Amino acid sequence: MALIFIDGFDHYDPQALDPFGDPWLARGKAAYLSPQAQRIPGRRPSSSALRLPAGAGGGYVKNLETGRTSLIVGAALRVAPFENTGEEPVLLGVRDTTAQVAHLVRIGEDGRLKLYRRTGSGTSGWDQWISTSVTTAAVRGWHYVELQVVQGTSNGTLNVRLNGVLAITLSAQNTTQGGGPLLTAFVGAVPGQPCPATVDVDDLYLADTSGTINNTFLGDVRVDALQAQANGAQYQWTVEGAASAWEAVSDGDEATAIRAATAGLRQTFDVEALPAMTTPAIHGVQVTLLARKTDAGTGRVRALVASGAQMAVSSDINLQEQLAWHTALFERNPNGNVPWTEGAFNAAEFGVESA
Repeated sequence: MALIFIDGFDHYDPQALDPFGDPWLARGKAAYLSPQAQRIPGRRPSSSALRLPAGAGGGYVKNLETGRTSLIVGAALRVAPFENTGEEPVLLGVRDTTAQVAHLVRIGEDGRLKLYRRTGSGTSGWDQWISTSVTTAAVRGWHYVELQVVQGTSNGTLNVRLNGVLAITLSAQNTTQGGGPLLTAFVGAVPGQPCPATVDVDDLYLADTSGTINNTFLGDVRVDALQAQANGAQYQWTVEGAASAWEAVSDGDEATAIRAATAGLRQTFDVEALPAMTTPAIHGVQVTLLARKTDAGTGRVRALVASGAQMAVSSDINLQEQLAWHTALFERNPNGNVPWTEGAFNAAEFGVESA
């Protein structure tokens, strides 16, 4: 798999309160999220984005389940006007498993992108300038920024794209500096550091260079959250607090839910159709579940896709006692193991299987 994770920030509010009155901070979608993070209007009508305010709260940090030797992170970013104090805002970056080596993109006071290598962690880390783009990101607007890091001691590569145009490209680099594989992507701040300026983020994706699809820059992509609108053909979970399963999972009310008491039960849903687009290219479909276990011991589920006569399930997802978001990506349509098309997506059903 090359596509690892996507988020459009449309379906949750990081400031929603838990039973103790504290912000849920996106319920685990990120490994860390600034306590001051806010949901704001996105870059498309009726969509949402994530705001990472300037200050000590930090930014957005996403850890992978396992380290990788390559990582691509792309996102739509908008930086608030900032004073030229010498602390250039961090747009995005990646870090290795030792938390000692990071590659990050900053934006300078002249609007050009700057690529740095950070060695060390926390306040003891220091940035080494690598390259500066000729291309300029105009102020007060959304820009799509992508960073690709391929590890190697003498054959590593570093590439940065701005709005689909290659802005920085370097080959024959030492991109490991003695560290481990890549594990973490971050936006707005180096992990453990404050945000130098307010950064808004939308339409985020993470990928690597493995596999045969989605193994390079995806470009300016959009991530749409499409909710259940009817029950599917598989209807084996118990409904709690709602008239139907699809209403229980799409109403935003945690008093309604679906429950499975035994393993092997399946529940699928018909979801909203793709928004109207001209010849859309679907890089992948991510099933997103807000779920928890309700008893002692291990609780597991699997994400499920039903397309035509074929079904596919994800690997096991381990649940916690508290509600948290869990995701599973399906890059290909299981009906023929082919790329998704608009028609195939709209006809498919998505759901969950108890494990």
